[in-house]
Amino acid sequence: MDKLSLTLTSSKCELLDNILREFGTEKYIKTDMVSKIFRGNNILASEYLGLLVQLDLIFLIGEVKGYPLPAMIGKQPGVERFMNEGGFMRRFELKKLQEEAGKNLQELQIENIRLRHTVEVQKKQIELLEYTVKQLENKLG
Repeated sequence: MDKLSLTLTSSKCELLDNILREFGTEKYIKTDMVSKIFRGNNILASEYLGLLVQLDLIFLIGEVKGYPLPAMIGKQPGVERFMNEGGFMRRFELKKLQEEAGKNLQELQIENIRLRHTVEVQKKQIELLEYTVKQLENKLG
């Protein structure tokens, strides 16, 4: 998923996972099953299949010029493992958590810098007050 330049959303990940789930235990499926996922929008289905090909998760069988979908698609080795590990949705959720954790870390680092500055300012104020107290003690003593 990191290789992609496009932004995957939760719904796009769900569609990609649905395509891969259609295989079940089969090595090949007819693309009419994929067409149903996309409610007959074969051009959109073709784009998603192209993405899965690019990611080396499936391969196309029986492409015909002028038709958006091939006759069948086959799954590459490793798809079962990919899906058992949560597929696209799991990776999407993990990436989202990592981004949120990164933002929280950045916020903590900024807060840490701000607090260090506050401590330094207060140390200087304490030193100034201690100096003033000594001056007053010397005048009185």
